[in-house]
Formats: sequence, structure tokens, C-alpha cells
Amino acid sequence: DQGFEVDDSSLTQAVSTLRKMLKDSTKSPEFVKTVPKRGYQFIATVERSAPLSSSDQSMMTEIAENDVEPILTFAHTTTTEDIASETIELTPITKIQETKVEVEPTITPVLASTNNNKWLTFSLLLAAFIMPILVLTFTNPAESEFRTLAEVDGVKVQSPINHLDLSSWLPAIEKCVLHYNTNHTGMLKPPEVIATGGQT
Repeated sequence: DQGFEVDDSSLTQAVSTLRKMLKDSTKSPEFVKTVPKRGYQFIATVERSAPLSSSDQSMMTEIAENDVEPILTFAHTTTTEDIASETIELTPITKIQETKVEVEPTITPVLASTNNNKWLTFSLLLAAFIMPILVLTFTNPAESEFRTLAEVDGVKVQSPINHLDLSSWLPAIEKCVLHYNTNHTGMLKPPEVIATGGQT
């Protein structure tokens, strides 16, 4: 009749598993109540589902004669200070400690939602991959228009139309092109030079 001892973590895990199986909320429990700093208390009403057998009847008679009411209480290990400092009156459960729990199996359409999520993810990734390709394919950058400023040693010197007039820079540009062409001949010689803005 001494029972057995377990540590706090295994007791907490066992009660948590029991609550999950019974779908019992910790906020408003129907089966197992947490008693602060003491442990757990079984609070459900119990009804016998089958008639008493002869051995059960003798046991019930013995319980009735001794006027003992069993209480199912799971407790954490406590110190004598905790016991002395607070007293909680535990209410008896019932004389017979059997429960009849009926669980209705519920079938949830998890597979269909997972399948839908897979297709949604795939289509979003495909769209993210195709969008940049479509933008690059169907949008052409505006072609710049150039005006020819001069031709130096067979190389056209051009300037964008929307830039400032570079006529004042033309002697410096011609000198640079001639110097470059002396060091780079043949295939290295540029076909054109594009000059953009300058400072005066």
C-alpha cells in the first residue's frame, strides 16, 4: 500500500500525456486538476460500466464497512515547510475508481491540405523564377542616340545627344585618341570612342 516514487519530470510528463489522450485542458480541466505546490488531483466523476462481479462486491462491502474513501492524488515531492505552510483540503473522488472514456476517431484531411500547400509553394517558386526572365526578355532598354563630333585616325568620336556639347573638349579628346592609337594598333584599335560630359 506504499505505492512508488517518481521524480517530478516523469510525473509531469505522464500527466501531460494523460491530458493529451483525454483532450483535457489545463485552463478548465475535466479529469486532472493541478494543485499548486502539491501535485495533481483526479477530479472526474466515475461510473461503473459493467455490473459488479462477486469479488468486486466483497471489496465494496469491505470499503463500506471500513468507511474509507480512496483519493487518487499524484504529488510532487514536498518539504515539511511546504506542508506546514499551506493546507489544501482535497475532495474525495468516488468510491469506485474506474473510468469509461469513449473516444470518437476523427479523420482530418491533412493529406489534401499538404498537397495544396505543395502546389502553392511550387507555383510561387516557379513564378519567382520566371518573372525576371520575362522582364529581361520583353523589355528593351532605350537605345541611346549619338551624334558624331569628329573622326580621328579612323576612329569616330561620338557623344550622346542628351549630353552637353563637348566641342570645347574636342582638341583634348583628339589628342587622347591619337596617343591611344599609337600604342594599340590593328585589332586593339577601337572602332569608336564615346565621350560623355566634362568639366570646364
